[in-house]
Amino acid sequence: MSAPTLAEKTIVIVGLGKIGSLYAACYGQAGHRIRTVDIGDGADWERVAQVPDPAAVDAWVVATPTASHLAIVDEILRRRPDARVLLEKPACYPDDLADLGRTVRRHPRARIIVNDVYSHSEAVQRFAASVRASAGPDPIRKITVEFTKNRESDVANGRFVDTQYGEAGYEGFHMLSILRAILPSAEYRTYLRTVPSSVTPEMRVRTTAPGIPEVELYTSSTGAIAFPELAGFAFPERVSRDFITPSAIPYGSEFRYRFADVELRSGKHVTLVFEPFFGADPDHKNVHTVHIRDTAAPARHFRIAVNHFKEALLTQLDLLQHLGEGTTVVRPAEHRFLAALGSAMFTGIFPQTTENEKFARIGSEA
Repeated sequence: MSAPTLAEKTIVIVGLGKIGSLYAACYGQAGHRIRTVDIGDGADWERVAQVPDPAAVDAWVVATPTASHLAIVDEILRRRPDARVLLEKPACYPDDLADLGRTVRRHPRARIIVNDVYSHSEAVQRFAASVRASAGPDPIRKITVEFTKNRESDVANGRFVDTQYGEAGYEGFHMLSILRAILPSAEYRTYLRTVPSSVTPEMRVRTTAPGIPEVELYTSSTGAIAFPELAGFAFPERVSRDFITPSAIPYGSEFRYRFADVELRSGKHVTLVFEPFFGADPDHKNVHTVHIRDTAAPARHFRIAVNHFKEALLTQLDLLQHLGEGTTVVRPAEHRFLAALGSAMFTGIFPQTTENEKFARIGSEA
């Protein structure tokens, strides 16, 4: 899948930190007119209220810290009730979900999407298609997703600190996007409603329940690799020796161990490995592989060369232009699930999520 080519749009980006700067670069390179809002950092304006002629803005991007999302979305919609808004994840903190729902209901013409890079990634879509092709007569037994990087240097410099979602706020939304691509929608909804069998402080989440495969999600921001055997085969020998065999990514390293593995009942594995050519290809961040391994047949492998961040941003901008008024894709059930995980990692107790925080005119509950 290639990202759509769009006519020039005027895009206002609110927040010029690392993520906001990436949005600005992506959309600017695509030929769009970029305007920015931030305190300092050379932005065009310091506040949304200073943006002239909001009716001339084709899309708004909110890439500020999570705690400010609700207030900024509310301010944008007061000035432009039918605004098209791309909101960086998480949409808001858990306690703000109900208020975000009320904001949506007060502005029934608005279109809001929470950025969901992996839903629009060609690599994830081709992986999911490979799983479906293999799992027809051979049901899925287990799904394992691991996203590990040593982020201690980032944390020391003030990045990737989420005081409410905790570890789940770093990679949890990405992992759920991959799981959502694999599981049928009814099974995915069951997964989000199921209390995990176990949750560890470093977010190792194991879930077993009738009617769904076993699912294990794992992420570590200290570089501790949990499943070296499931994707280590895909990396160059030096990378395996330095990082995967010792199951430890050292402080300051840019190496990321990210994969999704589906084990079928027959023992066949379909595995998506992100960035397996680290250290061997200067463009390694934009090359991913899918591996189909079966003891009864020769293994099959294929590459997907794609910048899925850029692809997703352009695709979602196009989607915003075509959504009907009042369509909002926030996925509150995922936010509640990850908030519960964050609580479980802090307290050891997984709270039962309530069903009373419903959004009006939600594009997708899950």
